[in-house]
Amino acid sequence: MKVIIVGAGSVGYVAAETISDTHDVLVIENDADIADIVKNRLNVSVLQENGTNPKTLKYAIEMHHAEVIISTLHNDESNLFVCMMCKRIKPDLTTVASLTNPDYIIPTTSEGVPGVDVIISPELITAEKMYKLCVLENAVDYEIMPTFNASMAVFQVSPDSELIGKVVMKTFDLTDSTIFAIYRNEDLYFQVDTMEIHAGDRICLMGDEESIAKYNSDLGVQDTARDIVILGGTIVGRHLATLLSKDEKKRYIRLIEKRQDRCRELSRLLTGVVVVNGDFTEPEIQTTENIFRSDCLVTVTNQDDTNLLMCMSAQKYNTSKIVSRYLKKEYMDIFMFTGLETIVGFDRIVSNEIAKCVISDDRVILRMRSHDEVFFIHEVGKKSKLLDKYYGDLILPNGVRILAISRDRFTIYPMMDTKFLEGDRVMVFTNFTKDKDLAKVFGRNIVSES
Repeated sequence: MKVIIVGAGSVGYVAAETISDTHDVLVIENDADIADIVKNRLNVSVLQENGTNPKTLKYAIEMHHAEVIISTLHNDESNLFVCMMCKRIKPDLTTVASLTNPDYIIPTTSEGVPGVDVIISPELITAEKMYKLCVLENAVDYEIMPTFNASMAVFQVSPDSELIGKVVMKTFDLTDSTIFAIYRNEDLYFQVDTMEIHAGDRICLMGDEESIAKYNSDLGVQDTARDIVILGGTIVGRHLATLLSKDEKKRYIRLIEKRQDRCRELSRLLTGVVVVNGDFTEPEIQTTENIFRSDCLVTVTNQDDTNLLMCMSAQKYNTSKIVSRYLKKEYMDIFMFTGLETIVGFDRIVSNEIAKCVISDDRVILRMRSHDEVFFIHEVGKKSKLLDKYYGDLILPNGVRILAISRDRFTIYPMMDTKFLEGDRVMVFTNFTKDKDLAKVFGRNIVSES
C-alpha cells in the first residue's frame, strides 16, 4: 500500500516507523533537520516541502500514486484542511487526521465525514486507557477492541488474592469472556485453562466491560480507587480528569499543574475536579497535598524524566497504584526496570491506531508491549482451513490462541463444540510468526503481511 504521511513530529514519526517495513511510505516534512533525521533513520521517501500547500499535495499524490494519506501536523485545523484538499485532488483516497482538541473530534460513520475518512486522537485514546487503568485497581494493561465489542485487560495477581492456588478454569464464569494467556516472570503461557494461579501472575482476559470489572473484583481489591491525583495539566490530563469526574462512582479527583494560566483554564473547563496550582516536584506541595497517600497517582506530563521521577518517589512512599505515560519508546524499558508496569506508551497508542487505519482485516490490528505479541483477525472464507471445523478439533501450534468469533454482530467465545462458519471473523493472539505453522491452521500466512 502507498501511504503519504504529512508531518514528521511525534505522531508522524511513529506512524512512519510503524508501517514503513510493509508499506511504501512518503513523508512530507517542511523542517530540513527533521526531514534529514527521518531520511537517515527510516525506510521511507522524504519530500521536504510545506505539507499544507495544495500544489505540494497534488504533486505528492500523483507522483507517489497514494492510496492513503495521514496528516499528523501539530495544528488540528491544518490536518483537517490537508485531508479535505486531498479528497478534492483524489476522491477515492483514504484520509486520516490526527487531532488533539476534543472540539474538533466528531463521530464518524463507516463512510467517514466529508473530507476525512478516519479521525484519531492519540491524546484522547491515552486518556481513555489511563482512565480504565485507574478504575480497574488490579489492571496493568488495557486495550479496546471495538470490532468485537470487547476489551482486553491484563490483571496482576496480588500476594493476598483469594484466587492464588486455584485453577484458571474454575475461577470465573467465562461464557462472556476468555482468559487467553498468562505472563509468569519472563514467560508467556497460552495453554492456561488447567494452570494454577500464582502471586505475581499477569492474567490476560478478553471480554465485555462487565466481565472485566467482575474479574477485577474477584481478584480482590485492597484499596478502592476513590482518591485520585493527576500530575500535569496537559491535554491528556484534562481528558482523564473529565472521564473520572463523569464516572458512576463518586471519586475525589485532584489535578496539579504548575502553570497558573493553564490552571485557570482547567478550572473553567472541569467540573467535579479540584485544580491545584503548584509545582508537584517540590517537597512542600507533595506534603501539603499528600499526593503519595492517594489511592491512585497518575503522571501525565510531557516530560518522561519528570513522570519517571514522580513515579519512583511514589514507589518509595508505597502509593497504592501508580499509572504513568511515556512519550519516547526508549523509556519503556526504564519504567519496567524500576518495577513500574502500569504504563501507557505513546508509540504503542499511535502504532496500533495507525495499523487499524491502513491495514485490512486479515492483518495485524494490535500489538502488545512485545513487538512479537500481536492480535489479528482472520475471516473464514471458502478457502479457510477453519471452515466447518469444530474448535475442539483444531491442533493449534504452540504460541497461538483463538480468542473470539464475531458472527452476525454477536461475539462468541469458542467452546469445544463451537463450529466455524463462512463469514466468521476470528480474533487470534500469537507470539509465534513462523509462516508454515500459521499456514497449517489458517490456510495462508497472515502476520507477515502486516
